[in-house]
Amino acid sequence: MTELGFGRKLSYGVGQLSDGIKQSAFTTFLFFYYNQVLGLPGSLAGMAALLALVVDAITDPMVGQLSDRFRSRWGRRHPFMLAGAIPFGLAMVLLFSPPEGLSQMGLFCWMLGGAVAVRLTLTLFFVPHLSLGAELVTDYHGRTSLIGYRVFFTYAGILMTSVIGFAVFFPPSDAYSNGMLNRESYPHFGVFCALTGTLAMLVSTFGTRKAIPYLTRPVSRPGDGSALWAFVEVFRTLRLHSFRILFLSVLVFSTLAGITQTLLIYVATYVFEFQPGHLAGLASSVLVGIVFASPVAQYLSRRYDKKRALATCVILGGVFAFSPQILYFGGLLPMMSASTKFALIFCLNGISQVFFIGYIILLDSMLSDSIDEHELESGRREEGLFFAARSFAAKASYGLGSFFAGIGLDVIRFPREATPETVPPEAVMHLAIFSGPMMLTLFIATVLISNRYPMNASRHRHIMEGIGAKTAP
Repeated sequence: MTELGFGRKLSYGVGQLSDGIKQSAFTTFLFFYYNQVLGLPGSLAGMAALLALVVDAITDPMVGQLSDRFRSRWGRRHPFMLAGAIPFGLAMVLLFSPPEGLSQMGLFCWMLGGAVAVRLTLTLFFVPHLSLGAELVTDYHGRTSLIGYRVFFTYAGILMTSVIGFAVFFPPSDAYSNGMLNRESYPHFGVFCALTGTLAMLVSTFGTRKAIPYLTRPVSRPGDGSALWAFVEVFRTLRLHSFRILFLSVLVFSTLAGITQTLLIYVATYVFEFQPGHLAGLASSVLVGIVFASPVAQYLSRRYDKKRALATCVILGGVFAFSPQILYFGGLLPMMSASTKFALIFCLNGISQVFFIGYIILLDSMLSDSIDEHELESGRREEGLFFAARSFAAKASYGLGSFFAGIGLDVIRFPREATPETVPPEAVMHLAIFSGPMMLTLFIATVLISNRYPMNASRHRHIMEGIGAKTAP
């Protein structure tokens, strides 16, 4: 298929709400809930997140390869998409509704089991849904347009879940000046995420079903390995030096982003002294990044080439993102009124999102260049393998990020089940150091990895000429 109407593009794109909802629920709310509200040690909460990530490393390529080969009257992708929808909702509800009276080990097992279930059921939808996009449209500009819908709804899901979560489910009350500490609100929040995510999956599945007769049929080739071992194939991509650098870059960047996102509620609540209403507004600053990231990334790429543009984005993004903590150390932040402080941090966070999202855009562009290099060397075009590896590295943002954030909170001995009034000043200072200067240093250090990327515009031009020479009649 090459022509899609607005309705079918919308039906396809809305499916990505589910991934945005999961991202926001996991990175912003889940860790805080189990650590600060339920009292699970940060290191155990982080370990549960890390172990759940291992499931994605195995199931993403496995589900992708199974859906490549699956035969049914509903085609290859749609049966998997449908199979994940309702179980995703049930898993999300259970994850945010642990039974009362569980021990710490019981809480750990419940969080681990729930996180694995959510990730697995989302994978059933998410991976075939991404593959479906490549089949729905085959022309270059049409695919760009369709991907635009997908990216929009991913960020819409993140934004919607964060804003509604803070404003509707966790507002301050007489009993809880910090609504995030109200345990009874979290099961309702889980139901909201479940219903919205499941509905988005179902709309996308049924809204694109009329395209099934026109989609690619499965093809089995002699020598195809078992899908059960598909995750092993992903590691073949790391043989390519240029992709190995990109894989490490996105892995480290996503992990640091996950640490920052996990600590967001802690920093906003205990360092900036914001209320949940402020957090809802602060979460919407990502809109600035959505609007301006692509033009900024394209401008920097044309002016400096991609590698230097990548370094520029991560350095400037880090400076803007962590400057509020620097102002806190200087005593300037506590002197501001709540409204002035919010406006300043909103602007700084929005600008940082421009550069951080631009960083991801540039990485994906460089990844496509590496796939061209792989095609020249091997004669094979294997986007699926490369994007499976890149997908795993990006998903590390919650698993590894939460793991290291949890260890960090335990190392600085940040108290659990604490209100802003009861946290010792030295604990707040340690949190500010951990989430500010230390994170800024680590973000800038990623430049040491990405600067080893060997390709530039001239090298890529030679690669494309080589591919053209091989394919010429």
